[in-house]
Amino acid sequence: MSQRKKENKITEIDESALEEKIIFGPVPHEFFGFRILRFFVIITWAIIVTTLVWLSIPFGFILGPIYKKYNISKWYSPLEMASRAWSIGILWILNIKVRTEGFELYKDFKQQPSVLMYSHSSYLDPIVLQGYSPIPCKYIYKKELIYLFPWLFLLAYFVGHIPINRGKKNSAISSINDAANIIETKKYCIAISPEGTRSKDGNLMEFKKGPFHLAMKSHSTIVPVVFFGNNQIWNANTFFPHSGSLVVRCLPPIKISKDDTVDSISKKVRIEMLKSLHTKPVDYKTFSETGISRTVIYLTLLSYIVYSGLNWFGCL
Repeated sequence: MSQRKKENKITEIDESALEEKIIFGPVPHEFFGFRILRFFVIITWAIIVTTLVWLSIPFGFILGPIYKKYNISKWYSPLEMASRAWSIGILWILNIKVRTEGFELYKDFKQQPSVLMYSHSSYLDPIVLQGYSPIPCKYIYKKELIYLFPWLFLLAYFVGHIPINRGKKNSAISSINDAANIIETKKYCIAISPEGTRSKDGNLMEFKKGPFHLAMKSHSTIVPVVFFGNNQIWNANTFFPHSGSLVVRCLPPIKISKDDTVDSISKKVRIEMLKSLHTKPVDYKTFSETGISRTVIYLTLLSYIVYSGLNWFGCL
């Protein structure tokens, strides 16, 4: 057997092993009332901070030219800071501790066309990325969400996130082309899941081709990101989250060469993500720190502010 054939056979065996499903440990029992309380409390936070983000839009337009003139990072724009506060606040209230790995790889990452591709198995994924991503990102989301949650997703549209109509092929292709043009001309980073939707069992699903067409058309660098613990804390099968700890891990950037195809770059990204998902974080346990203490603190402060406001206006 030739050396090349031997190498190909070894590669096939390695890839087959990587595709084996990961078995996650059981989720510890928790009083269901705590989970319901967390859910409804973060709804109040989301409404309050979303309103503040709406109010910050004019400041974004006013300060935009100033930021550009003095080469100030988008990281410090009012919209970016308000968006991060929105996400970090949700995670804090939920009693979810976030640990980051690999972020040092992007410490000196210059603003450039890039596509952040993440493993997607939880409602928490975009929230964590919005709050902790080392690169300010725009997101691609289902257009139908604008009609279901206009207060949130219409705002997302105004601040630069991109809705696509997945039900109509021509519309989705047009949106991908528009997104590629935005990425290349404005040097944006777009965050998108190559799986297309949430994995219910926490394992990496088959990749769609759209995100890789997007990366190649925009001549982007790919930023792979994987999560640990998010599926167990808040998966697609329930509206009511647990508390706990999760890890978001950034992998080394992947450059697209002139010889790459959609299939070859998809394979590269998938292998790197699978390798990382099979390498658990050191000294990490999803449910080592749980509780509702922060939820109670937030609820107490909110009640006090509402009571004081009503009292000040003479309503009590």
